[in-house]
Amino acid sequence: MAHDMYLTYEEYIGLGGTVDAAAWPPLECACRKRIDRLTDSRVQNMAEIPRAVKLCVFALAQMESVVGAVAQVTSPTVTSFNTDGYTENHGNVPDADAAAKQMNAIAADMLYGELDDYGVPLLYRGVR
Repeated sequence: MAHDMYLTYEEYIGLGGTVDAAAWPPLECACRKRIDRLTDSRVQNMAEIPRAVKLCVFALAQMESVVGAVAQVTSPTVTSFNTDGYTENHGNVPDADAAAKQMNAIAADMLYGELDDYGVPLLYRGVR
């Protein structure tokens, strides 16, 4: 059974999400594809999406919407501003590669120990 979404927009809003409805489908898709890549698409074959996966999509979406590759192209964050002797900095925003590594680490932490419907760990990469 393939799932169209791992986290619906209503579930996302219920968890405290702030992205508008029009931006949600591509954002959720990017997060779902990241999870599929890390889990060899095991979640796609599950009868029900585990809560840990839903929370993982939420966490990834929060980060992706701010520092993901698309966000950095469409609305880059100003980290330094200088005009006529006045300078202002606004923290440290990771580049797209660093952000991707951070998102993979978040997903690995959140999905660690989660099993698919056959008892195989979602993050399992070896041979049984």
